[in-house]
Amino acid sequence: MSESSNKPPRVPPPLTPAGRKPSASGARPPGPPPRPAVRRQAPGVRGSTQAPEAATLKTGDAVGGRFVVERYLGSSGGGVSYLCNDRQTQSSVVVKVLEMPFPGDDAFARLSADVRLAGSIEHRNLTGAVGMGRTQSGEIFIAMEFVEGSTLSQLVAQRREEGRTLSIRDTFTVLAHVCSALSAVHERKTSHGVLTPYNVYVNKQGVVKVGNLAFGRMVSTFLHGRGEGAFHDSIYVAPEVAESPANLSAAADLYSLGMIAAELLNPTGLPSDRKQAHEMALDGLAKYPPALFSLVSACLSGDRRQRPASAQHFRDELEEIARDAGARLSGVAPPGALPVEPAVVESEEGDSLFDLFDVGDIAPPPSDEAEAERYLVQKSGLDYGPFTEIKILEQLRADEIDENSLVLDRFTQQRCRLIEMEAFSAEVKAYIPEREERRRREAEARAELQRKVKKGGLAALVVSIVAGLVVLAAMGWFWLQQPDPEPMPLEQAFASLDYTFLPPPSEFQAVAVDSDLLQSIFNPRASQEEIARTLKKVRGAGGKRASAGGSASGASGPREADVDMANFSGSAKHLSDQEINRVIMSDFNAMTDCIRSELNRNSSFKGLTVQFFIRPSGTTGGVQIKESKYQSREVGQCMIQRFRAMKFPEHGAISNRGVEFPLYVQ
Repeated sequence: MSESSNKPPRVPPPLTPAGRKPSASGARPPGPPPRPAVRRQAPGVRGSTQAPEAATLKTGDAVGGRFVVERYLGSSGGGVSYLCNDRQTQSSVVVKVLEMPFPGDDAFARLSADVRLAGSIEHRNLTGAVGMGRTQSGEIFIAMEFVEGSTLSQLVAQRREEGRTLSIRDTFTVLAHVCSALSAVHERKTSHGVLTPYNVYVNKQGVVKVGNLAFGRMVSTFLHGRGEGAFHDSIYVAPEVAESPANLSAAADLYSLGMIAAELLNPTGLPSDRKQAHEMALDGLAKYPPALFSLVSACLSGDRRQRPASAQHFRDELEEIARDAGARLSGVAPPGALPVEPAVVESEEGDSLFDLFDVGDIAPPPSDEAEAERYLVQKSGLDYGPFTEIKILEQLRADEIDENSLVLDRFTQQRCRLIEMEAFSAEVKAYIPEREERRRREAEARAELQRKVKKGGLAALVVSIVAGLVVLAAMGWFWLQQPDPEPMPLEQAFASLDYTFLPPPSEFQAVAVDSDLLQSIFNPRASQEEIARTLKKVRGAGGKRASAGGSASGASGPREADVDMANFSGSAKHLSDQEINRVIMSDFNAMTDCIRSELNRNSSFKGLTVQFFIRPSGTTGGVQIKESKYQSREVGQCMIQRFRAMKFPEHGAISNRGVEFPLYVQ
């Protein structure tokens, strides 16, 4: 820890609300054990094996045109999380679809600005916010960096299940990284707001990541209005924020830091009740140095002015307390410690190993340091590894990394360019000329190959043109040798076909329609009773005709004409105008609905004429509206559908019979 002359004095230990000092035993109040605040899974959260019944997104769906869903991760009252592939960066991201209604354009713009601000804060201990948008169904989503590892709550719960506790060193190491992330956030005049053990992650490389920046605050604010969520019931949220999310500040994050510190140091964990948790947080620190009680109680003060001035001040105080307690904060973690990278890089002060042991008692160093997996390589902003020295050099020679790639030595916590790291500097400098020479030879080989391809392509083009001209000449000569074709009469052409068909008629006969009947039905001045009586009369007439002509029109019920291309029925019957009129009038009720719908939309509608032909088999064909302006309109499509479904009696005509049915209502 770097010393500073202007470092603020350590905060004196305040009294607890009732003027009570922390109890010496730190025992819980009598009664049944309270529900712990820290569990493997946050309250109300469903894991990856507990997918909701109706998931918004499915595997393979594209979100925002950029993120492709791979699988469901989990869900809570605030939203549903999916693991996605970012097409732009080819990296894994988490897309969280919010279960909140669209707040309006102005509010959405403010939320988007908040997410952009979070995404602009780049820090090793922060999960990055990629962006915000809306799904195809209009739901709000936020894309964030995916952390492959465990949450702090899972690590703590696992330790307690095993009967183990966290040391001051582990507590400092985790919170020091969290403080570094918070310092970067507070420098941008914003805050996290929902700092809990469920929002702190430890990836597989031991890097601590503070997650859900902007997302947690956004969802918790929405849920607070419904009387639920972190702002409503989490013990880690400052009391002023629980009262109103408008009170969010950097000081509220300091309260969360103090409560997390008390949670990590408590051997059995804090209860989920706010009041009990606050009391037990202080009681559980009785066995630790008084300075630690002073620091944590200052963080948990209801007066924001009594809390530490910044996250950096909290870190400095906690580091000094840990050192005074004899904890070694740098170097390789001792056995049983949390799998977290050290927060202190410089070597420990005090006695060296050579002062404590005889040199002869110390085991010699490994004979081959290249076998130690001590290096992490940064690619696209993320650390990969660990790798041995040999693996690093193999990646260099495979051009997977270069001399400017950032490498972290996990033993010394040194991060620098590969060429600047002492263990690799000589190898990298010797390899660079070899690589450049190899690239030069490869470039020459590519240039030679391109020259040969161009030369061969030109020759192939010339050969192709010559061959094409020869083929065209042969085709022209063959065509000139053919005799002139002889015309064939149309009747003879039809007779040569196996299938006999009739062409559409060239003339259409108009069917007479009772104009008085139409006027009475569609008269806008007629009363509903008059229209009903007229329709009843039409239904009665149509029903009788339908029953009388049942053999011709088919079975009762909805009629959908089968596709019938037969041209001859084998019948000698002549189809009269009266029979045509009967079939049409039997379906007049449905046609009335078509006309009335158009009259309701267009009071100037006068009517239309349906033109069609009747095949000898009785089916209709070529149905169209004679007035072209109604052909594609709803009334035209409705009438076409009705006439296509009609079935007339079979007749013995040798050609299709053309019919025009005028239907004028005004």
